[in-house]
Amino acid sequence: MARPPCIHHCTSEPYRFFGRTAELALLDAALRGGRESVVALIGPGGQGKTAIVQHWLETLRSAADRPDGVFLWSFYRGKDADLCLRSLYAYAEGLPQPPELSASYCVDHLLPRLRRERWAIILDGTEVAQYDSGSWIGRFVHPELGRLLEELASGPLPGVVVLTTRFPLPSLTSRRHARLISLSSLDAASARALLSSLGVRGEAAALDEVAAAGGYHAKAVELLGTFLVRFHQGDARRLRHLPDLPRAEGTSDEEHQVARVLAVYQQALPQETQDLIALATAFRDPPTEARLLEYLASPPVQTLLHQTWQRTYPPLAQRPVAWLPEQIQQLIDLRLLERVGRAGSAVVIDTHPLVRRAFDHALGAGGQRQSAGTRAGFLRGRPDRRRPDTLEEAREEIELFHAYADAGLWAEADSTFVALDNPKHRFLAPVLERDLLLRFFPSGDWRKPPLWPGFGRYRSLAICFEMLGQFEDALAAYREEDAALRGDALIALGRLGPLLEQPLVPPPWQTLWKAYRCHALCLAGRIDEAVALAKALVPVDVYEWVHVFECLLRAGQLKALDIRSILFRPRHGSEHRWADLARRRMRADYLQVVGGEQNSDLGAEYRELLEAYDRGGLPFERALTRLRYAAWLRAQGEAEQAKKAARTALDLARQFGMRILEADSWRFLVCTPRG
Repeated sequence: MARPPCIHHCTSEPYRFFGRTAELALLDAALRGGRESVVALIGPGGQGKTAIVQHWLETLRSAADRPDGVFLWSFYRGKDADLCLRSLYAYAEGLPQPPELSASYCVDHLLPRLRRERWAIILDGTEVAQYDSGSWIGRFVHPELGRLLEELASGPLPGVVVLTTRFPLPSLTSRRHARLISLSSLDAASARALLSSLGVRGEAAALDEVAAAGGYHAKAVELLGTFLVRFHQGDARRLRHLPDLPRAEGTSDEEHQVARVLAVYQQALPQETQDLIALATAFRDPPTEARLLEYLASPPVQTLLHQTWQRTYPPLAQRPVAWLPEQIQQLIDLRLLERVGRAGSAVVIDTHPLVRRAFDHALGAGGQRQSAGTRAGFLRGRPDRRRPDTLEEAREEIELFHAYADAGLWAEADSTFVALDNPKHRFLAPVLERDLLLRFFPSGDWRKPPLWPGFGRYRSLAICFEMLGQFEDALAAYREEDAALRGDALIALGRLGPLLEQPLVPPPWQTLWKAYRCHALCLAGRIDEAVALAKALVPVDVYEWVHVFECLLRAGQLKALDIRSILFRPRHGSEHRWADLARRRMRADYLQVVGGEQNSDLGAEYRELLEAYDRGGLPFERALTRLRYAAWLRAQGEAEQAKKAARTALDLARQFGMRILEADSWRFLVCTPRG
């Protein structure tokens, strides 16, 4: 049975739509089981990519033969790729809210469903989720989003995934079932038809002159048309020329063209209207209309306008009640703002990215920082503010964090981050925490000096990298004073040299380093030395115990120490779930080795552990626990199930470069006979 369409962060609807028949036909054919599984529309901003998918979406909503699922996500309005994947999973599973799951868990469960069901998935504006420069340009920042698309583009699908982006897609170029389409400008006939539909009047030559002034760029032509209708009664002959503007650094030809068109608006619009556009489009996540009106009339905005920017027009809060809503509607009619949303979802006020950039440039860097500080003051002072208990509730705190970051108020941004209280543990959200921490660096490049000299959360950043399986980044992110914490990443990568060569480290990490070292010695085959060191240690916390335990387990010496106290101790109230899971995993492995009545119940325990680690997304623990589960299955005579678990461990080890676990998986598969 077909699900109702799920439209997240809905795109704006094209004011008028012309042409693009070949692209629409390709999408229809792909959805009917054609060769293309992933179709990407690639082109400059404002060239009509979103208009194509929005128009196509409308035909799907009214089609008699509706797909099993229709899902749209606009990264322009929902920049969080992790949330996108969790929302897609929630839609597939019929859940009311995105669950607090790892993206890897979501992708693992989505892939088989999308390969057997007929879906139309639209991901709009994926350039927001791609690297925008350097050797990785066009690759997806979120590895699991990239993995989902690469896997889907590698084989036939009953349905289709459609992307729109400004950037190339190098990871999809060679995929057999991917089709990358570069969009060109409007043709002359479509540009004239667009202008006529907007109400622009004139001979074909005059309409062509307007279209040429807009560079036949869809958004620029649309804006010129609405300008002529609003200010010159639609007379195409009234367009004389566009202002010559200095090109802002880093802007494309298309962005510069739209900026020239918007300069015409800026000459015609009063200052208060220009200020409204700049304020309305500054939110990272677009606000509802009610929240926007509340913001525009708030004391922080009045202070910004009349004390900081020295505006002399009457305060917005003192205008008649209907004035602000009428101004917003006029800007929507001019296509400078957009009312975005559908029945059953909150309607938000947003704008095209090119319009936002143009008005940002008009404010200048100082004005942008001042606007962000004002937004932060408004969000901080809202009466309904409270400590979030879920990721969904954390959205406004995250908006506040980004407002402080945009304003350059780094100490305040750091305090807001601290108030979220370790989201990587509390919300199972290492991606969210990593992305928040990356805001402290220019262009999100943590290898550069931070924008704030007071930044001191490299350890948290490194732990996020470890939890995501980015072990190389974790090694590099740890500062020298935390160098002794690199053991987990070194062991995961099979890079044992530093652990073998350095017997001691400075306080306070001596015991942890020795625990790492005894594990590394055992992995290196120096068994006697490893066991002797393990016996001499008195581990304090569960993380030290993990490495001592792994050493003794691999050496076949679990009985060398009385470890039942740590394995069977009740969970502390302040202990987060990862520590408890580590203890449970060690207990299951211990019982598997020592045997006894409880051994027969271990299958359910291992499956619960695997589910928990899969949901959390920790690749080392996912692979290691699967190998232990596979060993238990083999002992129970379930050789084929054991091999299946080991093959999954092998895939994980390869994907994340975990060399020792890869070798362990191969060894297990070779030594396990067929059932």
